[in-house]
Amino acid sequence: MSRQSIRNVLRTPGNALQGNVALNCQQRASLSCLSSAARPRSSTTASPLSTSSASATAQRRSTTCASILSPTPAWRPLPSSCQGQVRLLSATAPLNFDAITFRPSSSPELEDLLDNIRNKIILLSYLTELERRKIFDAKYARKLRSDPITREINGEIIRFSHMDLFNDIPKARLATVRAVSLMTTREDFLNLPRLLEGMHRAGRRMHPSDYARIARRAGERNCIIAVIECAKQVHSTGFRLENSEVLAEIFLSLQLKAAESGWDETETRQALNWAEQVVDLLEHPDHGRLPARPPRGHKGNVPADAVVPPQAPLPVYPLHRDPQVLAGRLHLAAAVADRFSANGADTDGKVSRYATELVQLWPAGKGFRALHPEGSYGRRGEMYYLTIDNKFLSVASPLLRGLDTAIKVLGGSQGDSAALVSELQARRDTLAVEVNATLASSPDRRGAIIYNKFFGEEGSGNTNTTTTTITEEAGAAEAA
Repeated sequence: MSRQSIRNVLRTPGNALQGNVALNCQQRASLSCLSSAARPRSSTTASPLSTSSASATAQRRSTTCASILSPTPAWRPLPSSCQGQVRLLSATAPLNFDAITFRPSSSPELEDLLDNIRNKIILLSYLTELERRKIFDAKYARKLRSDPITREINGEIIRFSHMDLFNDIPKARLATVRAVSLMTTREDFLNLPRLLEGMHRAGRRMHPSDYARIARRAGERNCIIAVIECAKQVHSTGFRLENSEVLAEIFLSLQLKAAESGWDETETRQALNWAEQVVDLLEHPDHGRLPARPPRGHKGNVPADAVVPPQAPLPVYPLHRDPQVLAGRLHLAAAVADRFSANGADTDGKVSRYATELVQLWPAGKGFRALHPEGSYGRRGEMYYLTIDNKFLSVASPLLRGLDTAIKVLGGSQGDSAALVSELQARRDTLAVEVNATLASSPDRRGAIIYNKFFGEEGSGNTNTTTTTITEEAGAAEAA
C-alpha cells in the first residue's frame, strides 16, 4: 500500500462525517457528563444528597450538558449496574445520516465484495482519525476484541475491531472496478451510485480511466443510465464528467443502445433524450474539464528556476462544445428524424440545429484526430486513447454513420440547408478516410465489429459485440 493510500485511510474526510467538529464537541460533552456521573466519590461516607453544594454542582453539570446536546441528547444515562465505570473507547454519539447500504446482488461473489468494501472502506470513514489509528494499532487489538469502537448510524449499531492496515483493507480503486465488472443485471447497477457515493465519502479518488471502464461495463449491460445518474448526483458520488474518454464510452453506449435494439423507436428516442441530458450536464459548473494542475511535487506557485517536466496541453474544445460529443448527439437526432418522422424530414429542427453547431466548431478539412493540439494525443495527453486504432474505430464509426444519416435527412432541403449539407459532407469525407484506413489495419477487433453494427446489414445490430471486459483490465487500475 502506498503512502498516499495509507494517508487516505487514516485521514478523516469532511464530506464523510459532515459536521465533524460539531460532532466531536457533542461527543466530548457526552463523555464529560458520563464521566462525571460515574466518577467515584472521594469520600466513601458521602451521600449524593448529603450537602446542598454537591446537589447544586450536579444540577449545574446536568443543565450544561443538556444545553449543549438538546433537543436530542447524544448520550444516555448509564444503567445502575454500570455505575462507577465508563467505556470511553466505545462511547459515541449517534449519527443522523444514513449509512451506505447495498441492495441484494445477483451473485454471492458480488455480494461478498460489496460487503467487504462497505465494512472495510466506507464505514471506516465515519470514524475520527484517532479512532482509526486505534483500530490499526496492534497494541489495542486485545482491548478492541472485548470493547470494540461502536457507531450508531440511523439506528444501526456498527462495531469496529482491530484491522491490519496492510492486509485487511482492500485497495479502493481495484475493488471498485472489480465490483462493477461483476455487475450483470439492472438490479446490480442500482448499487453503482451507492458504491461511488461510499468511495467519495471515504475520500477515495478514482482515476478517469476507472470511470471509463465503469461506463464501458455499464454500456455492455445496457445499463448506461446508471452512469448518467451518478453524474447527476455528482455532489454525493464525486463522478464529474471531465474527461473525453469517459464521454466517448457514454456516447458509444447510447448509440449502441439504439442500434442493437434494431432502431426501435422507444429505445432510439430514449437514447437521444439521455444524450441531450449529458450535453446539458456538461454545461453545468459541476462538470467539465478542470484547469491544469501544478506538476507533482510542487504546491502553489512553481519557482521560476524549478525543473518541471513538460505537461501535455489540454484539448482545445470544452467538453460541451467538443465536436466528438456533438456528433454523437447529432447521430441520434438524425436517426429519430430519418426513421420516425413523416417522410424522414427534420420536423422539429433538431437535426439542422445540431448540425449547424457541429460545423461551426469542426473546421472543414481537419481530421478527427487533428481537432486538438498534437501534444494532447501524446502518451500523457487526454486524447491519447484515440491514437489506439481499435478505440478510434469504436468511437468514430457511429459518428460516421451519424453524418451519413444527417446528410440524408437534410439532403432534400433547399437554401441554407443545402449549404449545411455541403458543410457536413466535407467533414464526413474527411472522417471516412480516417475510418477506412483504420479499419484496414484492425479488421477483426472490437472496433471493426462496432463498425459492422452500423454499416453491416444497414446497422441492424444483430452481431454480438466481443469486448475485453473490465475484469481483464482491472489489474491496470492500481498501476495507472
